Amino acid sequence: MRVPTQRTQQDHRSQRSQRPRKGARRAIVALVATCAAGAVATPIALAAASAERAPAAAAGDDRLLPTPEAARISDGSYAGFQFCGGPAGDPVVTTGTPTLAATLESVAPPGTSEPTRPGPRRKVAFEVDTAAGKPVLHRQLTSDTSHQAALQLPEGTLADGAYRWRVRVKDGATSSGWTAWCSFTVKRG
Repeated sequence: MRVPTQRTQQDHRSQRSQRPRKGARRAIVALVATCAAGAVATPIALAAASAERAPAAAAGDDRLLPTPEAARISDGSYAGFQFCGGPAGDPVVTTGTPTLAATLESVAPPGTSEPTRPGPRRKVAFEVDTAAGKPVLHRQLTSDTSHQAALQLPEGTLADGAYRWRVRVKDGATSSGWTAWCSFTVKRG
């Protein structure tokens, strides 16, 4: 049997001090497990979120036509916008000439980068109906940018009452899906 010398005892102490303690090892294992779970959960969450969006229609130049987003309505140039489907309920406007707006996206195909130059101007179709579904206005215009579209309704188009509107992007024979209907009320007095 070998008797430990002072030197071998010091070697054992230095080896023990280099090894992490049990509590520290557990913390390291927990940290690694958390990072691994996050690396798996993030792509799954992103895939689930993108699956909820409306499918994009294929367009020329390897670009997609996604459904417009962020539908909103305004009383006028200085009134600000009310978003459709917000927690405050349906928007209420106090003018017969509200502005309808939506955000368009120019999306590059997967695996490519966004174009550095501005996208093409887009044809945009707006539909306004009464709350009961009777058509009031169908207007197609070309947006000034590839990212935003807005339409100010002409005077006399809307009387007091409940309405709904939606919008989509068109590119030749290809169209995006319609946005969900955005309900709003006109109360002028």
